[in-house]
Amino acid sequence: MLAIAFVAGLSPVVVEGPRYSVAREPAGGIGSPEVVVLRDRSAGVEAALAPSEGGELTSLKMRFRGAWIELIYRAREYGTAPGWRGKAPFLWPAVGGQYPLGTIPESTCADGSYLAGGRSYPMPCHGFAKSLPWDVIAVSAGQDGASATIELRDSERTRAMYPFGFRLRAVYALADGRLAITYSVSASGVNTSPMPFSIGNHVAFRLPFLEGTDPKEMLFETPSTVELRRDSHGFITTETRPRSFATPRRLDDFDATVALALAGYRGVAEAHLADPRGLAVSISHRGSSRLPEPLVQFNVYGGPERGFLCPEPWFGLQNSLNRGVGLVTLAPGASWEWKIEIQPERTPVN
Repeated sequence: MLAIAFVAGLSPVVVEGPRYSVAREPAGGIGSPEVVVLRDRSAGVEAALAPSEGGELTSLKMRFRGAWIELIYRAREYGTAPGWRGKAPFLWPAVGGQYPLGTIPESTCADGSYLAGGRSYPMPCHGFAKSLPWDVIAVSAGQDGASATIELRDSERTRAMYPFGFRLRAVYALADGRLAITYSVSASGVNTSPMPFSIGNHVAFRLPFLEGTDPKEMLFETPSTVELRRDSHGFITTETRPRSFATPRRLDDFDATVALALAGYRGVAEAHLADPRGLAVSISHRGSSRLPEPLVQFNVYGGPERGFLCPEPWFGLQNSLNRGVGLVTLAPGASWEWKIEIQPERTPVN
């Protein structure tokens, strides 16, 4: 396998094998953030990540009937346009808003606070990892696939919000038309207490995938068994009610303008979004350890009227840092992994 290592800030680099390649290029026009692009020429799949923008997945394309189709909502778009920014932000060390128990914040996803070691710390909704630049550690391309490794470490800025030493690594790997993102979380050996966190990804797929499709006719499927209920103020509780999407549902058959916190998975946590005209995407995830219920594994948000659907893979729970549930806790010096797989697919047309 051909391989090359580089750090952020160098000139664009191309690493190319017989089937796979990696390149660095602007996300859009002059002055736009740099992205790292992984390409699989044979499968006709291309993925791009944006290290300076929280290390997020910013584009996922598939070649379909001779044209490149973008699957990500507002892909590679880094301007000042209003509305939900889209793409696929990485959520850590929290999913959802964090607010002291017994309080009612202004919004279900407002910046809030939590207690650690008897002290209150601020915490942005969905954590801070999505708002910080990550370093590019290495890229490679060869006969087995293309990959890029990026990293975020604790700093004076993060310790003001999260009093733990840590290292986050994300390995983006594209092989056989499938994108795998493996997040490794390592707690510093000098931490004086276990390090708690929840983890997730706010991936947003555009609706519809194909021009001419009515987005209401797109189908969503995931083998959930329950949904977490909301209280009278609209905040998630730990109570559940039966809710299954094991049978594919049209997007106009359910309302996700307020996110649906889906749980109770008995096997692999996976979801499937299909355009009936022949293009679909599957997403699955798993951690290197398990957590007891209640545990949100897909937080589903959006719909036809919004122009996107976010089947957000989560391993956690809203307000987990205050509730003390839906949390992974790492002893000093320990590590943990979470892997997401995304598979664009050409499907039969009914």
